[in-house]
Amino acid sequence: MKRPLTAVLFTAALLVGAVPAFGTSSMLTPAGVRYAIVSDPDVAQVQIARAEGSARAILVAPSTQDAGRESQAQLAFDAATDTLYVAWVRENAGNAEIRFASLSSGGQWSTPSMVAAGSGAYRNLQFVITHAEGDDSIATLVHLAWWSVNGGLRDPEYAMFAFENGRRVSADVANLIDLAGLDKAVKTSDFEYEVDVAYPPMAMARGDEGVEVAFGSVDSTFLTRLQIVPRKIGGDVRIWKPLGRSASRTQRVGAMLASGSAVNGLIIDGRLALYSADEDFRFVVLRNDGQWSELHSVHIDEDNTIDDLVRDLRHTVRELLDHEIAESPAVAAEK
Repeated sequence: MKRPLTAVLFTAALLVGAVPAFGTSSMLTPAGVRYAIVSDPDVAQVQIARAEGSARAILVAPSTQDAGRESQAQLAFDAATDTLYVAWVRENAGNAEIRFASLSSGGQWSTPSMVAAGSGAYRNLQFVITHAEGDDSIATLVHLAWWSVNGGLRDPEYAMFAFENGRRVSADVANLIDLAGLDKAVKTSDFEYEVDVAYPPMAMARGDEGVEVAFGSVDSTFLTRLQIVPRKIGGDVRIWKPLGRSASRTQRVGAMLASGSAVNGLIIDGRLALYSADEDFRFVVLRNDGQWSELHSVHIDEDNTIDDLVRDLRHTVRELLDHEIAESPAVAAEK
């Protein structure tokens, strides 16, 4: 018997909320299977450690078995279809590529999908999975965002791949500046000449209807925040298109971006945070009033690793959000 679509949507929503649907280095699925990217600088392949009970296995992402160097590998799990996704950057000299592939519940790898190719390098790869209502099923939407680097030129780019009933039905690649409806020319008043950033920040997270993306600029420490909403177009045409909505700018970040270190972004429950790491882990959080917090730092050592600090920063952002909600005038009036 065919299940009502509303029931399918509700069940999928429960499942999807159970595991990370954003790019991460490790995850534990609802079935108790743990996947983790194997971090080994001497291994060029994308290797994934799989653990279930006492069983252990090493999986190798397809097309990564040769001598080509892969980097920025990330995992996301689609609980609605019991499918593991992995995305990565293939480092070819002067001609990099972004790819992703999926692993079915039966252990079969898909043919890798080519996301982007031809740039000298790709940096700050972001990877998120969302879902939308299809004709008679749940559509799985794979979102990726990154900086395309060609010499001194850097372009913020985005791609969305749509899958229905396990089959890819559409793919769309766009420039984030175009999606945000921004003029690519930076105004003179926006320049901050002391800025020296290896790669401007980029962050992406699931939103209410699609994803939220935040990306910086080469010439200023403003960030643009953008909601991207997927929409299915045409009657019988199975094509999904990303629509940019509610583009806005943050206040200048300033000192952090002038440090010369690469800056990374996080979006947690709608709250934006930036961090950089060299000898010290530095971070700022965008407060509810639209102002950035003070710059905080923690020295990195064996007791305070980068992975530990990034994980703890996620908790800090949530605590700040809860505190601001509790201190808001509306909540205070109810007390």
